[in-house]
Amino acid sequence: MNTPPKVDLNDLPSPQELRKATIGAVVVAVVLITTAVLPAEWGIDPTGVGDLLGLTPIGELKTGPAIHAEPAAADTPEPVGDGEAPAFRTDELKLTLQPGEGAEIKAVMREGDQLVYNWAADRGELFFDFHGEPKGAPSNEFTSFEKDTKAAAKGEFEAPFEGTHGWYWKNKTDAPITVDLKTSGVYQSIGRK
Repeated sequence: MNTPPKVDLNDLPSPQELRKATIGAVVVAVVLITTAVLPAEWGIDPTGVGDLLGLTPIGELKTGPAIHAEPAAADTPEPVGDGEAPAFRTDELKLTLQPGEGAEIKAVMREGDQLVYNWAADRGELFFDFHGEPKGAPSNEFTSFEKDTKAAAKGEFEAPFEGTHGWYWKNKTDAPITVDLKTSGVYQSIGRK
């Protein structure tokens, strides 16, 4: 049978040392919550550090409408270039589809670029095809990643190849439907195609 070692009471921390350690732990926790957890989870950034770290746009995407400007509907994706790697970005686009109308929004992405998306239709379900077209491929060559009829979808996406990646929606109802698309991540541009 093992006998536990004897504890010398002089080796234990004093109540004053315990109090200091507890206060230090609370301060560290408050700093982490304020600079990382609030921006990343709820889009709340009282210090501005979350925005510098790129966490605030993630929280905004999770919690609701982004506060960034809406690109004009006539924006078209720019071609992928060989320049500097794109920075983290957040975009929100709205697209109104009349009955029987279809339209696309595409992101220009390099292989390995990533985005988080969240789209919702304001009235009813839309047919959609989430797909990608390789750079330089014929116009009829594309890869479908998801095809369905829904009122909303969200997820994360990593581009398997360089080119344009995005959504084709078609309104098969007899009333206009507006799609609100929010994206965040690393991609070069996004716009209506």
